[in-house]
Amino acid sequence: MKQEFFELSIETPGKSLTDISGVVQRTVSEHGFGSGLLTLWCVHTGAALLVQANADPEVVKDIETFFEELVPKSPGKYHHRPSEDDNAPSHLRALLTQTQVSIPVEQGQLPLGRVQSLYLFEHREAPKTRRLKVHYIGT
Repeated sequence: MKQEFFELSIETPGKSLTDISGVVQRTVSEHGFGSGLLTLWCVHTGAALLVQANADPEVVKDIETFFEELVPKSPGKYHHRPSEDDNAPSHLRALLTQTQVSIPVEQGQLPLGRVQSLYLFEHREAPKTRRLKVHYIGT
């Protein structure tokens, strides 16, 4: 049994869902992971991780529209504004999603479903470099 900890950096273009399945799969392959459990932790309060459908690009648009309507950027609506206007809405959106995801690794592969991808969901408007802490335990 082996255990590894390391970090990935992901560039986002600003508010978006960035498919990181390929980056994570390459990392699994480069590290020679066999079978085990991979946990990714997003070290930010303005971004999140999720597994979602990828078969139709409209799914991503629907998710983005849903969050825009649920937690709009609305100056004066929110109480905390330590930096930019999108600070409070980004924190609230992250609250509704998740900062970590665990995915099994089977024979060196992420067993995502046929129409699934792993996404980094950026809630801030400006481009960001997001850090993901990665933990693997397995063979």
